[in-house]
Amino acid sequence: MSPQILLSTLLSVLLAGSLIAPAPASDSERHEGGLSAPQATAETCYRQGVLQYQKGDLEAAIALYTQALTLDPDAATIYTARAGALGQLEEYEAAISDYSIAIALDETLAAAYGGRGLARSLKGELSAGVQDLWTAAQLFRQQDKLDQYFDTLAIIEGIAP
Repeated sequence: MSPQILLSTLLSVLLAGSLIAPAPASDSERHEGGLSAPQATAETCYRQGVLQYQKGDLEAAIALYTQALTLDPDAATIYTARAGALGQLEEYEAAISDYSIAIALDETLAAAYGGRGLARSLKGELSAGVQDLWTAAQLFRQQDKLDQYFDTLAIIEGIAP
């Protein structure tokens, strides 16, 4: 399977839910009972970025995700979304960096592990890539997201040496 097909498959399978779901509220937002003005603006930028991503305008999506992260630097979902767009542009090192930040912010974000795994494998780091993809698969299974679990296993099969 070609790297572009793998990338497209993984992004559609693993990130689709993350890209259309609202960015999760931070702990301070949950305690205050709502979004502050900067988080509401970050959410708007994020959603506009998702629309640009869906239209195929990756540069515009990245710019909007970056703007959202400036306003809400603790939004793991937004880092994951930006990393997905960077990966589509074959900017794997930047994508890996964003996925790693997302994972540091939310260790249960399966899509971030999956995306980082694919980016690593496309960079030639197959062992690390498969390890991340396996972590993503296990998280999907634990979260009862069985479709994503089986899709991730199929991706591992497609790239495992």
